[in-house]
Amino acid sequence: MPQRPETNFQKNMLRKLKAAGSPWPSQVELAIEPWIRRGASSHSTNGANNGQPDFRVRLGWKRGRFEFVAEARNRSTPSVLATAVQQAKQYAEQVGLPPMVIVPFLDDARMDRLAEAEVSGLDLSGNGIVMVPGRLLLRRSGNSNRFPESQPMRFAYRGATSIVPRVFLCRPRFESVSDIKNEIEARGGDVALSTVSKALARMMDDVLIDRGGRQITLLQPDALLDKLAENFRPSRRLQSISLKCSLSLAEIFTKVARNRARPRMVLSGASSQNRYAAGLRSDEPLVYCDDLAAVCTSLGKACKESARFADLTVVATDDRTPFFDARPDASGSLLASPVQAYLETAVGDKRDREIAQAIRKRILRDLK
Repeated sequence: MPQRPETNFQKNMLRKLKAAGSPWPSQVELAIEPWIRRGASSHSTNGANNGQPDFRVRLGWKRGRFEFVAEARNRSTPSVLATAVQQAKQYAEQVGLPPMVIVPFLDDARMDRLAEAEVSGLDLSGNGIVMVPGRLLLRRSGNSNRFPESQPMRFAYRGATSIVPRVFLCRPRFESVSDIKNEIEARGGDVALSTVSKALARMMDDVLIDRGGRQITLLQPDALLDKLAENFRPSRRLQSISLKCSLSLAEIFTKVARNRARPRMVLSGASSQNRYAAGLRSDEPLVYCDDLAAVCTSLGKACKESARFADLTVVATDDRTPFFDARPDASGSLLASPVQAYLETAVGDKRDREIAQAIRKRILRDLK
């Protein structure tokens, strides 16, 4: 049977690999060629396999000669990479060669995952890792991504949209997208169904949730907390005022709650941390609100502005995340959620970071 010519997918990948160059010095010989398909249909445009491997990779170093069977993808998201690794391993068993994947970009985290899976990898940006147990280990990283993706909901873990992943740390399993939206609203949030869907797509790409069967389930709560912490930004301060008050914190919340304008007010995560972990901050409490004028009107003469002797700071913000999943305290104050407390303390000083780890353990324990 005649051999079929290389597919457009293979041609494009080879062109990009040539442009990127070998990750290693010239004394390391690297050759990549299409895995000739016999009687197979053309490769799909998204890099999905059609029953045969994509490439044969040959590598020579000193007197050693090594050959790999490679599966390629034109995306590098965790879910795509995991699928490519699984497929490469299947081909390795079939043809008797070590497995390799080829994707647009491999950073250190992705290379670590490949090393754990014992699968080699090359990217289109000049990075790579090659492993032959007991014989060879080559690794090169640090080149920037030449093919950044336009991923769904780029900032899914930041700002107002982060409410969607945050709700999975309150409840790890949902029946539908509408169920997620209802839970968010029940916890004081407000988000469109389209935003929920886009955030879920990003979380799927990052292998944080599973949408198989009839449920949407959180898979990696630890990794989700890491994502939220990595993308966290302090709430924007529109206005702030420092007050000296003759009222207790609980009395302040009670007076504000009676205001007909119904301004929202909540303790910051950092000021709520002692309710979720041992330890007590020495600075004055900080509260977020969405209407500073209404708060000041509610307090009247009971609180006076005082920069020097303040015992309360009130910050007006248009950020909705501090108010999400706020929890009433027995005294009458409104606490930030455990997740908000974790995120705010995780970016603090050494003592705050220690408290953040205690709060993190509580969040994960409460999910079980």
